[in-house]
Amino acid sequence: MSDTHRLLRFGVFELNLGTEELRKSGTIIRLQPQPFQLLAFLASRAGQIVTREEIQERLWSDESELDFERRINQCIKQIRAALADNANQPVYIETLRAHGYRFIAPVIAKTVSAPPPRVTVSDSSGLERDIAARVIARITESPSQINKLADVVKARTGAHALAAPPPAPAPVQAPPQPAAAPSQKIWMYVAVGAGLLLAALGAFVYAHH
Repeated sequence: MSDTHRLLRFGVFELNLGTEELRKSGTIIRLQPQPFQLLAFLASRAGQIVTREEIQERLWSDESELDFERRINQCIKQIRAALADNANQPVYIETLRAHGYRFIAPVIAKTVSAPPPRVTVSDSSGLERDIAARVIARITESPSQINKLADVVKARTGAHALAAPPPAPAPVQAPPQPAAAPSQKIWMYVAVGAGLLLAALGAFVYAHH
C-alpha cells in the first residue's frame, strides 16, 4: 500500500482511493468493490460526461455487452442507495440516456499521508496473574488452611518478632535479568501473593495474641 492516500470529497461523503472506503461524516458506508470503483471513476471526472463505452473499457472490458449492461445497472443502483441519491432528482449522479453518466456534485481532491500500520502485541501476563490468583485462592479457600498458616507464623516468628520487624535493607541495584518464562512468572506471582498473605496473617495473630 502506498504511503499516501488520495481522497475525493463531495458533500458529506469521502472516498479513500487507497483503502477503497466510502465514508459519510466519518462513518464507513458499506459498498462492494465494483460499485466503489465505478463511483471513484465518475467522481474523478466530476462535471464531465463519462460514456458507457469508457466505463466498460475501464472496468469491465472482458465482459459481454449483455453482462456489462446488467453489471453497470446493478452498480449504479447500489451507488445511489449508498449516497441516498434519487435518479429523478439527482444530487450526485446524473443519468444521460444513450450517452452515459455525469457526476454533478463538486468534488475536492486531496492527498494525505497513510496512517501507520497497526501492531497488535499479545500479552500473556494477564492470564498468568489470573492463574496465580486462582492458585492462592485454592490454598486459602478454607478456614483450616488459614489456621494452619497462622500456627506456622507463630512457631517460626513469635509475637515479639512480629511486633518489631527488622528494617528492610537498602535496595541493591541488580543487573538486568532475562525475561522469565511463562511458568516462572506464574510461580513468581504465587510467591508474591503468598508473601503478602503471610504478612497479613502475622499482623492478625499479633493483634489477637
